Amino acid sequence: MEANREDAFNVMVLTTVIVVVVIALSIFALAALTHNLYLDSYFTLEAFFDAQNTAASTELASLAFSEGLSQLVPIVLIVAVDNLSRILIVSFIIAAVLDFLTYANVEQIINTFKARGLKNHVIICGYNDIADRLIKRLREQHTSYLLIDPRRGMDAEFAEKKLFGIVGDFANEELLKNARIERASAIAFVSNSDVSNVAAALVARRLNPNIKILLRLAEEGVRKEVYQIGADMAVIPEHLAGIEIGEYVTRSVGA
Repeated sequence: MEANREDAFNVMVLTTVIVVVVIALSIFALAALTHNLYLDSYFTLEAFFDAQNTAASTELASLAFSEGLSQLVPIVLIVAVDNLSRILIVSFIIAAVLDFLTYANVEQIINTFKARGLKNHVIICGYNDIADRLIKRLREQHTSYLLIDPRRGMDAEFAEKKLFGIVGDFANEELLKNARIERASAIAFVSNSDVSNVAAALVARRLNPNIKILLRLAEEGVRKEVYQIGADMAVIPEHLAGIEIGEYVTRSVGA
């Protein structure tokens, strides 16, 4: 997705360069042939903006025919190149715009813009089964949320499941600021990577000293450390599952 957007941007840059080069060369060439007369605003409007200026057309035609083929042929050729160049330039512009619209994820742009209006919301970093259940619970309580996941292609999954989310690195300060972390009530790091969760938690704590930070972890040793950096809650799902199974087994045996 990012590569496609970059290709579209490169096409637009190339189009701009072509526009500048063609116009510059045409102006200099006609200026030399017409002894700088072409630099007059009449001729600029007439040749490059298709302004209906009869005076410019008449004067340029008179100049071309007055000195025979020595002036007529070069001027006609350059004006013809100007018109063909405009067709080429317009084609490039249309292709670049269509290419950009094809690969630009409009919904992601809209979601990023909407995220800036959030307040007292919960930011969920990493999408998986835990995030799914958390989002369901937040919806039941009518609590606003924003989902962030760095994996490519997740924007399509967000759209399919009607999730309010954006694709990006949740350890990135600028992205968290766009997610209005300073106005969020809590941020939950539930990705499958302890390293990513802890690193991003440090960034979150720096950006908002008062936010509630919750982490999903896999290692007990890491769990002890995250409380020292200001985490409010660190959960190891496997431990909770073991406890729940253990309680069930104990009740069953006792019965």
